[in-house]
Amino acid sequence: MPPIDPIYLSTTLIHRFVANKSKGNATGFFFQSKQGSIYLVTNKHVIYGNDFYKEEAIPEIDKIDITLHINKNDLSQNKTITIDLFENKDRLWREHPRKDIDIVCIPLNLDRNKFVFASVDEGLLDASNIKIGFEKIFVMGYPYGWHDSLHNLPITRIGHLSSPFGVPFHGNPFMLGDVETHPGMSGSPVFMHLVDYVTVDKGKLTRHLGQSKIILLGVYSGQPKWELTDKKTNKSITIPHSLSVIWFGDLIKETIEKKE
Repeated sequence: MPPIDPIYLSTTLIHRFVANKSKGNATGFFFQSKQGSIYLVTNKHVIYGNDFYKEEAIPEIDKIDITLHINKNDLSQNKTITIDLFENKDRLWREHPRKDIDIVCIPLNLDRNKFVFASVDEGLLDASNIKIGFEKIFVMGYPYGWHDSLHNLPITRIGHLSSPFGVPFHGNPFMLGDVETHPGMSGSPVFMHLVDYVTVDKGKLTRHLGQSKIILLGVYSGQPKWELTDKKTNKSITIPHSLSVIWFGDLIKETIEKKE
């Protein structure tokens, strides 16, 4: 088998359970904090359902299964592990201080000598001096739980960024993407592949010809079934089915740093 880009090893299929009964699938990806801790990032609604933003929201699940590679030379060798979401009725995942942010980070204790995976770090979030326009985006996940189950590899969907990079849509900390996705991809990482990209330094533009760079744009959240609000008018807004919500990547750091 030819070598694959490590980015394909940054995601995992999430099997959701409550009282050992299946509650469907979702997507998560591995993120490494500055302190070196590993987290599984996914959507908050993967745990709570569509009422996740309400004060009275109750988790729908109590544990998840993920499947990890155990042989870098043979991706067909995998092991499924169970992650409990509670300890003595205390939740183990981390939520953003804002209830309406659809991101959670689940701490993981994974032995890198045993499991083969790639983690995204804060370096992929840094796009401070990059000029970004209408570049392509790609969402890596598990539509309807479907994927290359033999090699435990995700499906990638390609699209474009639909709202300006880094501009909070209607005052909300997300952008919009135009990409075909499906149920089961909630919690997917959204990457942007920059080719011949341009950087800006003190007003000077520099084109990096022949160079490419991948950045983590954010966390895919689909077409929300919950209420979104225009922060200026306080009126409800609806995201058309053809567009998807992409929460800002920096929200991952804010979620983790709440306790670290």
